[in-house]
Amino acid sequence: MRKSNPLVTLLALLLSATTVFGQANISAGLSYGSFNYDISGTKYTGDGGVLNLDGQLSPSITYSLSMSDGKFDDQVLSNSEGSITYNVYPNVGVHFMGSQIKLATVQETDTSLGFSYNINTPTLGINVFAGSDINNYGKFYTYGTKINLGVTRGSSLILSYKTEDRKQKATTMDARFVYDLTSTLGFNLGYKSTETKNAAGTAVVLKGNTTYAGIMYRF
Repeated sequence: MRKSNPLVTLLALLLSATTVFGQANISAGLSYGSFNYDISGTKYTGDGGVLNLDGQLSPSITYSLSMSDGKFDDQVLSNSEGSITYNVYPNVGVHFMGSQIKLATVQETDTSLGFSYNINTPTLGINVFAGSDINNYGKFYTYGTKINLGVTRGSSLILSYKTEDRKQKATTMDARFVYDLTSTLGFNLGYKSTETKNAAGTAVVLKGNTTYAGIMYRF
């Protein structure tokens, strides 16, 4: 049986839910990306597209999604991460997250369910999460954080970090700068690094980064 991509499922739920919740909003970024990866000593360089979606379905439900697709000669890169948080209390929420990366011999899918602690002010947003993680190697733990910092009026810096269990089988770090050109249109610039290890957590299987730039539109 073919395994379904949890990110595709999450994207479908977000798009359908946006039409249901009257208070829903979305910020969509579409960028050109340059990819550089190393798989056990074999280097891959290519380019493609990067999609970022961030928003709020209601005062208590927020979501975030990042999808990258590129071409490396005869190989295709697919790297996606998404999350949705339901705040049970003002600062405590239930956090669902899924991720998938495919390139050459590396194919890993993760699904995580846990809790998050959130702090939101007009100039600062912090989300810290931890949960139970199920991936290709079994059941582990995942944790990380996301920080949205208002740098100046009309611009923000978004930093995120995620790792799986104590052996750190997969670690992702992302830095994204958004500059507002108008009330609805902005400039999007980002850098994302990814590292995965083998089942024993001793050898680096994949290591690389994505640099991207494009536009962001608020609906």
